[in-house]
Formats: sequence, C-alpha cells, structure tokens
Amino acid sequence: MCDLLRDSWQFLGSMDWPAIAQVGIGIWMAIIATSALSTWKRQTKAQKRTDFIDEMADTVHAFVVSMHAPVHCLMLAKLKIDCYTGIHGESPDIKNPEAVAFIKKDGKSYQQEIGKYLNEARPFLIKMKSLVTKGQIFGIEDYSRCQKACSMFEWSYNQIETFSSIIGNPDWYWNNPDVQQAIDNVLSIDSESIKNNLAEQGCEFFLFAKQAYDKTLK
Repeated sequence: MCDLLRDSWQFLGSMDWPAIAQVGIGIWMAIIATSALSTWKRQTKAQKRTDFIDEMADTVHAFVVSMHAPVHCLMLAKLKIDCYTGIHGESPDIKNPEAVAFIKKDGKSYQQEIGKYLNEARPFLIKMKSLVTKGQIFGIEDYSRCQKACSMFEWSYNQIETFSSIIGNPDWYWNNPDVQQAIDNVLSIDSESIKNNLAEQGCEFFLFAKQAYDKTLK
C-alpha cells in the first residue's frame, strides 16, 4: 500500500503541471470562444432580420403614402366621366359615349397628372419588390403574408397605370371590339376599391412585421 502511494506521488510529481494547466486553459478558452461566436452569429442574424423589417416597413409606408395622389386623381377622372352622361354629344352607336367624350376632351390632361404621381410612387414600388425578393433569404415565418400584401400593392399601382394608359389616347377607333373592351375595363377600375385594398394590405403587412419582430427578438 505504501509502495502504491509512493509510486502515485512520484508519478504525479513527474508530470509537467504548468504545461497541463496551459493546455486546459487553452481548451477552456476555445470552448468560450466557440460559445461566444455562436451567440454573436445569432445576434447578427437577428440584427439583419430586424434591419430588413425596418427597411421594408419604411418602404411600404412610403409607397402607400405616395399612392394617395394617384388614387385621388383616379377618383376625379371617374367623376368627370360621369359628368358627361347625357351631354356627351357622341353618336348613339358608340358604346360608353360618356367615357369616349371624356377621353377625347380631358383624357390627355388627366393621363399626364396621374402619370406624374405614378412616377413619384414608382421608385418605392421598385424598391419594395426588390426587398420582397431579398427577404426570402432570412427564413422569416409566414413570409408569404408579406409577399401577398406587396403583390396586392403592385396590383393597385397597375390598375391606375392601366386606366392612365387608356384615357391618354383621343384617337382610338371607338367601334373596335378590343377598344370597347378596354374602355369597359377602364370603367370597372374603382378608386374606392383601390383605396380600401391599400389600407387592408397595409394592415396585413404591419401585422406580419410586428409578428416577425416579436419572434426575432425573443
């Protein structure tokens, strides 16, 4: 028993304890560094997500605000079309004569006014579409809600742009079936529906953004 104890002490005494301690410290530091790197990566990922949501929310807000003017111009144009009802002076053979009279007399000026405001909104739309594509890399839960809302924002823009493109030509061949169909389509575009769509999709987007924020910061 004494020999065993003596041998154990000799063995322990022969070990290079400073070197062993140095190795142990190195291993411990590596563990701490790995843990810190993992935490840093999680924090960086969360920061990138929140930065993206911030930029997306700012762009959506700017787009919705920029659409107020073209929606208002659309409303005024539709009211002006109604003003020609019964006093259009067009042939009774022409379909939608009040719209035809409006396009001939006022269409170009309204197209220019609407176009000016759509041009102001276009940069926000382009940036929004770019961000929607970029956002797919973050793996945000329920991201399809954001994609759908932004798609409907673009639909609102396209509706007004279509209206503007039709009313700007006073020289259509009015009895052409395709032209008649285009005018029918124009008359079906409603400023109130577009305004409601912008409001609804805005709410939907900001509910998505809040949920994404809450889950990212947990």
